[in-house]
Amino acid sequence: MILKHSSATQFTVGLIGVLALCAVGCGQSSSPTTSPTAPCTPTPTNPECVNPPNVLTVTIKNGVVSPNPVTVKVGQTVNWLNSDTIPHTATDPGVFDIGSISPTSAHSSNGDGVTFNTVGTFTYHCTIHPNETASVVVTP
Repeated sequence: MILKHSSATQFTVGLIGVLALCAVGCGQSSSPTTSPTAPCTPTPTNPECVNPPNVLTVTIKNGVVSPNPVTVKVGQTVNWLNSDTIPHTATDPGVFDIGSISPTSAHSSNGDGVTFNTVGTFTYHCTIHPNETASVVVTP
């Protein structure tokens, strides 16, 4: 059997080709592509790889605060991550008190973290476990 190509068939095939190209072209962005970001490497102050650049995390695990001291720059925020099965706090009387941090949480009862706007060394403790002490060193 011999197929004859009519003008209508050629037009239909051509139209399908043009529409297919448009669909492919319309699905692509005209902006330059960016390479995917490299996976985060956990650090002592970003253990869960979720912190923005101005937030540092202090972890409490087995009653030990780490890093201790934590060094931050003026304007940076420190958040506390409780990796224990019991609650903890972080308090420097008259300076900050984050309230109770539930077990396995980075959320305190007073919000997330403390922003340090003054140069100095701030020594804090857990009001539940007074032997748990640490420091935040704030540099310019």
